[in-house]
Amino acid sequence: MIMGSNITIERLSKDNYDSWKLQIEAILVKNYHWNFVTGAERKPEVTGDADNATAVAKRISDDQKAKADIILSIHPSELSQIKNCKTLHELWTKLQNIYESKGPARKATLLKQLLFTKMTDSKNMNEHINEFFMLVDKLKEMKIEIANDLLTILLLYSIPESYENFRIAIESRDELPSSEALKIKLIEEANARKNKEIPNFHDSQRALYTEKKKFECYSQTEIRQRKKQKKQ
Repeated sequence: MIMGSNITIERLSKDNYDSWKLQIEAILVKNYHWNFVTGAERKPEVTGDADNATAVAKRISDDQKAKADIILSIHPSELSQIKNCKTLHELWTKLQNIYESKGPARKATLLKQLLFTKMTDSKNMNEHINEFFMLVDKLKEMKIEIANDLLTILLLYSIPESYENFRIAIESRDELPSSEALKIKLIEEANARKNKEIPNFHDSQRALYTEKKKFECYSQTEIRQRKKQKKQ
């Protein structure tokens, strides 16, 4: 979904609430509507004079515009859950209650996702690490702190078997690196492997030139042999 001239946001679904929320918060702040969410921007009391009526009407209009932006950024399959919300504050609170559950079931789900998340060889390392630490952040929001050594081990064993030598090298150290340090090393290792897979341009050009010269030499030799055969 496109909001504004150059801002593209993926619509809210069951699987992307955290990234969606972060982007929508930024939009609301940018448009001076975040106070409607927090409740800091309260509806003026109706007094009956013209200026007050204008202020009240503007407040209601701005709130509805901001609410409309949010609704347009939600996937149609999720709209039935928020159809009765009258204000932006109501809408935001409803979404939090739906997608930010902090009960035991939610905690168990996130912990299982963190424990069993595995990267495939075809997956981008940066993407995998971002998903891993997004789960860690969600658990932190629920007051679940994971010891640094355990985080390092979980991250180390979430990468493919093709990284076995890298994993052994890390485990052979006297001390495990922090999860942040390991994150950097994994990205560096993935980039190094990627660069090895890409043929060096100059090497390719050199190989092409060599093959061309071989072909030319072969052609010239064949021509000379044919000339000799004709003379005979």
